[in-house]
Amino acid sequence: MPRRPRLAVLAILLATVAALAGSAAVPAAAAPAPADQSAIAQPPRVRPDLNGLRIKDISGPAIYLVLDGKRRHVPNPETYNNLFRDWNGIQHVVDAAAIDNGGPLSDGAFLGKAPNAPEVYLVSNGVKRWITSPAAMDKYHFAWNRIASISPVALHAIPTGASIS
Repeated sequence: MPRRPRLAVLAILLATVAALAGSAAVPAAAAPAPADQSAIAQPPRVRPDLNGLRIKDISGPAIYLVLDGKRRHVPNPETYNNLFRDWNGIQHVVDAAAIDNGGPLSDGAFLGKAPNAPEVYLVSNGVKRWITSPAAMDKYHFAWNRIASISPVALHAIPTGASIS
């Protein structure tokens, strides 16, 4: 075989092996940590297995809620207090940026429901999201005693987003 076709075949084989290795990568949570973590930059990922966690990067003050497998910044203490029972249970993580950014919760996001209806909603960014069960309320550490009463007409006027379970 002439030299150039062999090099082309070798290049194709190397590219194929590299592509296959990339598609079979072990998730970061299950992979052993390298000795020098600064040498490896992992792209952010969607992490539905972390839904419900409140996390804080050890290198900064920002607190996030993991919702839809993405980190969502809680913009301020007032918004945090609107939603959550207390400040206990926040997980400190090395690299919050390893979780896809889902955008922030809106300033003043709150839990709401109509007076005579059982459904509780997270209202943020102009959208209401039904919290499907008491177990979901607990999973997300939402505060039962901070649910605001909203008129049925006003609640109905807020666009509906994906449910939270």
